[in-house]
Formats: sequence, C-alpha cells, structure tokens
Amino acid sequence: MALDETDAEILELLIEDASRSYREIADRVGLTAPTVSERVERMRELGILERFTVAVDQSMLATQDARLVEVQLAPGDAEALADELRDIDVVEHVIRTESGRVLTHVHAGEPEVRRLFSDLLEGQDVLSYDVGGVVESSWNPDLRRGEFAISCVECGKEVDDDGLSLELDDRQYFVCCESCESLFRERYAELQDGAES
Repeated sequence: MALDETDAEILELLIEDASRSYREIADRVGLTAPTVSERVERMRELGILERFTVAVDQSMLATQDARLVEVQLAPGDAEALADELRDIDVVEHVIRTESGRVLTHVHAGEPEVRRLFSDLLEGQDVLSYDVGGVVESSWNPDLRRGEFAISCVECGKEVDDDGLSLELDDRQYFVCCESCESLFRERYAELQDGAES
C-alpha cells in the first residue's frame, strides 16, 4: 500500500487541474498513460482519491455571502455534527479538530447560517459558538510535507502491503494487521451500540 513520490506528483497535478488527461499527466511524470491510469485507480481503491471535482470560486457568485462558523462541542459530539454538515449544500468546508471543535465555511447570509446551526445544535452540549464573515479564503494543499503513507486507524502505524482494508457503514478504513482489525471492529461496534442507546 506504499505510495511514492510519483503518486504524490500525480495527485498534485490533479489538484491543480482535475480535467488533465492521463496522457498529459504521463508526459509530466515520465510514465505511460495506462500506468498513470492504474496508479489513479489504485489510489481510488485505497480511498486516497475519492473523486474528481470542479473548484468553484464562490466569491464570484454575487448572491452568496460567506461565513466561517466555529463550534466547540462536548467531547464525542463533534463527529456527528461534522457528518451532518457535509451533507448540506451551502457548506463548502468542514474541519473537525481533536479537541471537539468544528469549523465550517458556509455560503449563506448570517440569518440563514444562525437558523441552520440553531437547528443542528438543538439539544447539543455547546461550549462555544461563533459566526464571522469571510473576507478571503484559499486552499493550498501541499502533498510533499512529511511522509506520504496510510496510517492504521487503530494503532497509527504505517499500513504496508500486508495491511487490510475494511468497509464499515460505506466508509473505508485501513489497519496494519489482523490484531488491529479485531480491536477496531470491537471498538466500532461499541461506539455504534453507544450511539443507538
């Protein structure tokens, strides 16, 4: 499951322009178009590359305001909120931190944003909540920082070619060994049972 510098270069080229042909990418990275296609397919299977998309500059749409919303929830509640936010059309970005903060970039006026979050946060243990206007936003992914590898969701070690892929509730997870798979499945089931009760 190891990824190399060529994989990173292919991803960077796709991030710059998702409409690039495999032939154009192949010319840039020194491979053949079929080899690039195979690498892209492998990254899709690993869950690294989910889809090709169009980046729309929302600021060019005159009817859209932009708001940055920051919510601090009690531990354990942030994941559910982040999942709900991902399915809302006006939400462009969702970021969830280890400390239970959820940050979202929302394209709507402040009254609409406050109504939306009022509904979403009803009954939640909200520690803080802030809405601010966005003046400028940019996204500059850098794939060359640090190691380029898949980490085990259970122990955090690098998943090598002997690693396993799990699909639970339409999400793909990677573990480094059968022991971590067993522990992760057990923990996952406990969390599901806790959420249902």
